[in-house]
Amino acid sequence: VFRDPWNLGNKIINSFAVAGGTVLLAMPMATMAAYAFSRFDFRFKQAIFLVVIASQFIPAAVVVLPYFLMFKEAGMLDTRTALVLVNLSIVLPYAVWMIKGFIDAVPMEIEESAMVDGAPRSRVIWEIVVPTALPGIITAAVFSFTLTWNEFLFALIIGKQHALTLPIGLIGFRTERGDLWELMAAGGVLITAPMFLISLLVQKQFVGSLTAGSVR
Repeated sequence: VFRDPWNLGNKIINSFAVAGGTVLLAMPMATMAAYAFSRFDFRFKQAIFLVVIASQFIPAAVVVLPYFLMFKEAGMLDTRTALVLVNLSIVLPYAVWMIKGFIDAVPMEIEESAMVDGAPRSRVIWEIVVPTALPGIITAAVFSFTLTWNEFLFALIIGKQHALTLPIGLIGFRTERGDLWELMAAGGVLITAPMFLISLLVQKQFVGSLTAGSVR
């Protein structure tokens, strides 16, 4: 499966680059947005939050053509950057909603006490709120990585050759002579193995984060 004409090695690299890039960008953005929705009062707050949440229910088939035309005009077709941007729009609504629920559970008195002692809000966020809400952030990160790793439609339409991901690579195992089931099985293992390993790693971190949050 790592040789021509399938060459899944490059597609695995693309999948890790796109999924990893999406998570690295999405988590700070989602955390800041969730904190703003949780702690600040501003005009149309509830309406904006509902729009953010509702955006995840828009069918991919509705927006795939606008995305294609936009990236074509910008010269970004068949790039990892384009796939990262698309997946950001997919995972951010859920990540914001998930992390906001954990931030809501952090008592305001803790933040107020720290700020009375002279701590700036940025320090309060990163040293108090983020560690306490870490289970939610980890959950959102795993969900975002999994969704991006398994994403098919946008990777098929936007990634034509150089930015093809692993799920698209499995299409190559369907030939005129029939389906190459043994290669499909090998490709399926390659797709599921990272999710299995991440689940094992995150399980320990998740339990540790819950314990740390309860202590605080």
